[in-house]
Parts: sequence; structure tokens; C-alpha cells
Amino acid sequence: MGKLRNKIALLVGLSVLLTLLIIMGAFNLIMHHRMQSNADSSMRSVLLPDNDDTSLYSPEMIVVQDEDKQDSKSPLSPAFYTPKERSIIDYCEDKPSGETFEAEIDGNICYIMKADKAMLESQQDSDDENAVGLFSSEITIVSDDDKLPDLSMINDMMNDLSEMICYIDITGELEVIRQINIVFLVSAFLIGIFGSTAGYFIGRKLEQNQLAQKQFFENTSHELKTPLTSIRGYAEGIEKGIITDYKKTGNVIAAQTEKMSRLVEEILCMAKLESGSVKPEREQIELSEFLQDCLMPFEGTVLSRKLEVSLDLKPMTVSADPDKLEHAVSNLITNALKYAQTKISISCGNGKICIENDCTDISEDTLSHMFERFYTGHDGNTGIGLSLAKELIELHGWHITARQTEKGICFEVKCG
Repeated sequence: MGKLRNKIALLVGLSVLLTLLIIMGAFNLIMHHRMQSNADSSMRSVLLPDNDDTSLYSPEMIVVQDEDKQDSKSPLSPAFYTPKERSIIDYCEDKPSGETFEAEIDGNICYIMKADKAMLESQQDSDDENAVGLFSSEITIVSDDDKLPDLSMINDMMNDLSEMICYIDITGELEVIRQINIVFLVSAFLIGIFGSTAGYFIGRKLEQNQLAQKQFFENTSHELKTPLTSIRGYAEGIEKGIITDYKKTGNVIAAQTEKMSRLVEEILCMAKLESGSVKPEREQIELSEFLQDCLMPFEGTVLSRKLEVSLDLKPMTVSADPDKLEHAVSNLITNALKYAQTKISISCGNGKICIENDCTDISEDTLSHMFERFYTGHDGNTGIGLSLAKELIELHGWHITARQTEKGICFEVKCG
């Protein structure tokens, strides 16, 4: 039995952990794709100013001059390159123009796009004003004043350059995503542990329920077997001519058959309630008369056991299914009579029904499990009648409790 709880704990924990890891993987893929797409759009909007893509990043540009036209005094001179820019230029040496690449440069992750001279010349021919916009931010950084160069200067620069490179450093974004992944992994681990713990307790509850069902069916089978054995014994006695008092034998067989029939009926009724196919057909019921009618079939038991019956029935009307309520109340009265020593009390009023007896003290454990399905008491009784009574009462939207009093046990039904 212990294997079930372990299997459920492992299954729930791994399922939760795997699901969260899949979500984390999908999150990383989506974020990586979005960063690459946004970086590509931003760099194209700089290198190709007539491009309609929205710029989310602000790319940095590197202007590479032809080797045979390099001038140390020119703003495009390699002397102005930083080590990072030199590494990017070296990386792009054999890369095709117009494509976005992801590269690790000096420990930083960058998206890079190169535009060669042919691409830039075609762009300049289409619109010279775009060339001014293309160079303006770079020239203001390296020039001594804030004035933009004129078109002639731009044209000279275009003739001198070999290529232009845009790059976007996404190291910061990746670090944020890495921190999110760490938080996600820790959360997934903790939630996985929580799921495993919950699965363990659910598995233990299922094991207990399976054991209770096993005990219940064993006891129920015994209760069914007892009247069947009695009936068979009397039938064999009649067949062999040993029994001649047919009236007495008939009464015993009828009583045993009724007991067996009632037990089967209650099992079937519980199965119907569990399936949800039973609906109460309500009507107005006057409880004082109804409870007296429910008590009438037990008159023989009361007289034979010489029990005292105390009634305190105040006028009270409820909306209920008479057949199902009678079944529930009869089960409660049956239990009260079964364990009563000298008397039982039945009362109604103020929205409550109370059925009390003067039984011996019972343990708190038995009291707390009294209405549980499949519960078997210390005396071997299944208690199916009380479980069925509880379900029939709750079917009406009411509530039932059992409490120990100074006299014995009281079943209290709150009607509404």
C-alpha cells in the first residue's frame, strides 16, 4: 500500500517540475527570438533609413574606411576604434552583408549587422538625405563642433569608407533573463517539492480509503453471508423434515431476508447518490406528524426492549423529499434504538431535528468518524446507515452532526 503514495508523490512532483521547466524553456526561446527580431529591425532602420521596421534598440555604428584611403586625422581613422570595435570589425571580415549575427565579443553578447560599400552606395543613390541621417550621430561624436557635415563631405566619406557595421550589446538583457531563470528554477524546485508533498498525502488518503473500502466490503459480505447462512439452514431443515414449525421458521426467514434486502438497498442507494443521479423531489412537510410516522414502525422494538420514548415536537414545516427524508430519519432512529440503554428522545423546532439516546460513552475517534463512508467501528459494524443518512440530509442542503451529551449521543439535523 505504501507504494501508492510514493508513486503519486513522484508523479505529481515530476509533472509539476517538468511543466514549469517547459514553460521556462518556452519563455527563453520566445525572449531570444524577440530580441533577435527587434535587434534586426533596429539595425536595419539605421543602415537602411527607408526601412519601415520599428526601432526598439539604439544600435551603435562603426564606419570602416578603405585601407588605401586611411588618414590618421580623419574621423574615420582606425585610431578612433575601441578594442571592442576592432574585435567586431575582425569578426565581420568574412560575414555576408545585410544579415544579422549573434556573437560573443570580448565577453559580451552582441547582435551585429554589416553593410558593405555596394549596399550603402545603392542606398545613397536612392536618397542622399538618408546618407546625412546615417552619418549625423557618428560625426557629432568625433567632430569638434555640433554642426552636421554638408553633403559634399558626406559624399567624400562615402567614397572613403569600405563598410558600416551596426551592433547591439544584449549582455544586460541576457543577464536579466538569467536572473529570471534562476528565480524560475528555484520556484519550480519549491513548487515541485510542494506538489510531491501534496501528492504524498493524497496517496496516503487514497490508501486509507482503499483499506477502508476493503474492510467495509469484508464486513458487508459477512453481514450478507449471515442471513443467507440462516436462511439456508432453515431451508435444509424443512427439506429434511427436521423443522416442523413452519410459521416460526417463516418469520425467521422473512426477518433475515428483510435484513439482507435493507442492506443491499442501502448499498444501491449510496451508489446512486455517488453518481449524482438522485435529485430530491421537494414538498412541504409538517415535521411533528412526519417524525411520529417515522417512529411508528419501531414500536415493536421499543416495546420488546422496554425503552422509554420522549417526544418534544413543536410545529415546524420544511421543504423536503418525504421518501428520502424518511429513509434518513429511520436510519438515525435505528441507530439510536440499537445503542439506547433505557430511552430515546426525539424533538424538533427552531429549524432543528434532534434524536438522542442514553448509550454508553464512545471514544472521540469513533464520534469523529461516525458518518464516514466505509468506516468500520470497533464492534465490526459498518455504519453504512449513518453514512447514508448524512448523504440524504446533505442532498437537501442541510447539515447533520453527532455530539456527546451527559445522557448519551445526540444526532442534530439543521434544516437549512
